[in-house]
Amino acid sequence: MSNSSTHLRESSNSSNSIDSNESIGSGDSDLHNQNMVAEEAGSLSWGLSEIPMHVGSAMIRPEDRGKIRAVALESAENHARQQMAMLRRQAETLMEEARRIEERLLLSVQIFQADVNFTPVVGQVYHLYQRSNGTKFLSLIGPNQWGSRASSLGHLGTFKHLADSTWEPV
Repeated sequence: MSNSSTHLRESSNSSNSIDSNESIGSGDSDLHNQNMVAEEAGSLSWGLSEIPMHVGSAMIRPEDRGKIRAVALESAENHARQQMAMLRRQAETLMEEARRIEERLLLSVQIFQADVNFTPVVGQVYHLYQRSNGTKFLSLIGPNQWGSRASSLGHLGTFKHLADSTWEPV
């Protein structure tokens, strides 16, 4: 029983190998030879080759390395230009912010050099005045609230006290 089953397996294996060779076709001997070489080498990619072996193979064209380099260089230059433009915009924004901070600091120095007879509250609006003798002072009283004394005072501006102890014009 075991001899007959072994014989059946051998005959079915040999018929399979014949069928697979017959499906290749007798007119395409290069492909058949290529498949046989790949089969003998034990390759996992049976029948595939890195170079074209027949008319039906994929066409391999030489690459124009100069064109490839030119396209890559152009792409790199465009990317670099975009990044540089973005960095310039960011630098301009940062410089503008630095100017605003510097202006607030100078204004804060000017206000804190004035007479301040109270503790300024963050978020509150105050008025800076100059007396006829040249001294400056900070007040809660607005320029329209002074009445007859307003003529002896010079209103220098209205400012809001910020959380970082700087001042901004209102």
